[in-house]
Amino acid sequence: MERALEVARERRRAAKVEEDLLDAYQFSGMIGRSPVMLELFSRVRRIAPHFRTVLVHGPTGSGKELIARSLHRDSPVAKRPFVVCNCAAITETLFESELFGYNKGAFTGAMQNKIGLAERANEGVLFLDEIGELPLSMQAKILRLLQNQEVQRVGSTAPTVVDVRVIAATNRDLRQMVAEGRFREDLFYRISMVEIVAPSLRERPEDLRLLQQYFLDSFCKQFGKNISGITRRAQKLLSDYPWPGNVRELEGMIANACMMATGPILDISDFPAHLLESPGASR
Repeated sequence: MERALEVARERRRAAKVEEDLLDAYQFSGMIGRSPVMLELFSRVRRIAPHFRTVLVHGPTGSGKELIARSLHRDSPVAKRPFVVCNCAAITETLFESELFGYNKGAFTGAMQNKIGLAERANEGVLFLDEIGELPLSMQAKILRLLQNQEVQRVGSTAPTVVDVRVIAATNRDLRQMVAEGRFREDLFYRISMVEIVAPSLRERPEDLRLLQQYFLDSFCKQFGKNISGITRRAQKLLSDYPWPGNVRELEGMIANACMMATGPILDISDFPAHLLESPGASR
């Protein structure tokens, strides 16, 4: 009984320490104490007051949109719009009308004027997510916006001047795409005036425990559960996993474990089976 009580006290002390660390190592919605993340936070602070265009690149699930929102939050236009354009989700035929808008009667079905995403972002930030997925014809339209700071709605004869800061994000190697002729060189140099790299979770192992605690606290509140921590053997399993889906995969895995848990501590049995079957898992 004494030993069990001491283990419980030790877990409470560890949880309190991790909560304090979470408070100390949060920056604009991002969490990290690893050298790469501290350098990222410093870079965002220096860039945010001045940027006009920024390229954020990194693997899927590494938090590129969080970086973009941090830049916006610390910029002089923090109180102005932050508008997201998912370049991979808009078909080529609709791209121009979605980005620049259209006038009533411009085409069949255009029953009224529509403001495009670029115009909605006026005096704020336009976030071009997955810009590497854009076909060349659509890239030319983005280049014109960046060069001239003006938009022309479909069906309009006159452009509208805008003041838009642009953050582009991609998980692709745009330099390689330029060399292969799949991405415009002039657009690449225009958006990459400043580059920020979003590190993979494997590059920041020091942050794994902090992120686990952050997501655990978040999902406990969301699901109405009282889970105080994760067993050591489960933490070892999580630390051995290669995390191909990065922070987004970790978030989903903790959410799954919180839903499955029936006790006050997350254990191996609460996590998905493929975690145990991964090549790096300890047997």
